[in-house]
Amino acid sequence: MRRKRILIFAYFFPPLGGAGVQRIVKFAKYLPQRGWDPTIVTVRARDYWMHDATLERELGSDVRVVRTASLTGLGVLRRLAPGSAGGPDAPRASSGGIRRLRRLAGWFWLPDSYRGWVPFAVRAGADLLARESFDALLTSSSPDSSHLIGLALARRFRVPWVADFRDPWTRRISFDPPTRWHHRWHRSTERRVLRRADLVTVTAPETREDYLAREPGLAPERIRVITNGFDEADFAGLEGAAPDPARLRILHAGQLNTERPARPFLDGLARFLEETPSARVRLRADFIGAHYAEDRDDARRLGLEDVVRFARPLPHRELVAELRASHLLLLMEQDSSRGALILPGKIFEYLRARRPILGLLPEGAAAHLIRRLGAGWCCRTGDAACAARLLAERFAAFSRGAPFETALGEADLAPFERRALTAELAEALDDLPTRRLG
Repeated sequence: MRRKRILIFAYFFPPLGGAGVQRIVKFAKYLPQRGWDPTIVTVRARDYWMHDATLERELGSDVRVVRTASLTGLGVLRRLAPGSAGGPDAPRASSGGIRRLRRLAGWFWLPDSYRGWVPFAVRAGADLLARESFDALLTSSSPDSSHLIGLALARRFRVPWVADFRDPWTRRISFDPPTRWHHRWHRSTERRVLRRADLVTVTAPETREDYLAREPGLAPERIRVITNGFDEADFAGLEGAAPDPARLRILHAGQLNTERPARPFLDGLARFLEETPSARVRLRADFIGAHYAEDRDDARRLGLEDVVRFARPLPHRELVAELRASHLLLLMEQDSSRGALILPGKIFEYLRARRPILGLLPEGAAAHLIRRLGAGWCCRTGDAACAARLLAERFAAFSRGAPFETALGEADLAPFERRALTAELAEALDDLPTRRLG
């Protein structure tokens, strides 16, 4: 059988780190096993605050990576005012400052501050498509700028195009256009992507239903759910790992951001400790990942400095090990209609770690999955009384010596393994037309 070739455009790719990197890395890792050889077009620059070079080691020699120059809003700001722009872990980084920078960029950089990568990526993609034969191209967002590359290349070179939305576009939590004109531009461009792509992939059923409801002309068969997941190889050798039996450990793995601060959990934790002060010496909450000054300040103001610890990001394999070394895994999302659409990538690694999830979530995609699998307990984001009550129940169970291993079996987890998800993508790619019709 002839091997096929796919050209993938992804800004977030190793050595950049963070949750957004995982999806494309794992697709690239396992697509060759399904008869598809990927070429990744990504950036050479490192205008981002999270890096994880260890992920590059997962890619075999059959994965070609083409790196281009880029011009991003963050990069420009760093050049104009060195030291003024960093990520959440920069010494004085505040969520308010990031929001102001994001809003300023929203006036001039459409659709986002990564727009300056597009001409470099289009040029590299055009050179590749002119010289070589590819059976499909895939653009992955965020950033949404990636899909402008598909708009520029797919029709010109008559190559089937998959637009992969790791996050919704205009329904993303952070979406905040400065004017009505900007909002119309975003909606119009999002609509063009949805209608011109041969296939649209999203990560949650709720996102698919939302797009179909807002785009009545979009054929249901042209939008497909391929969730994020976990890679079984990341958990090799961790089955025997266990948390410290002397102290209940709650872990939030991954980045906090301006729309997902630590405060809702910290309010519930402070309330629980006020009602059960004896628990203070036998409980710890760890946040491992990028965070803001406000998160640390909130913990201090609530008198939680001896209980809550903030740590910088870890390489992915080390972070996975921390999941198994915890009793409860914290998952938070903004309580809004947009937050209800989000099925964060970390939830699948939480599930595979077989540690119960403590969810502070809107009624939506993540809460539905946790309840369907019996994988933990949920409160509405911001309901401090409910969070305190759940903490009291879990601490009582911990004090009794109750096990903190979920009952999830192989059949529950198998659909979310990265090999299975890559097989779904390969099947969808195999079903694409041989060439675009126009």
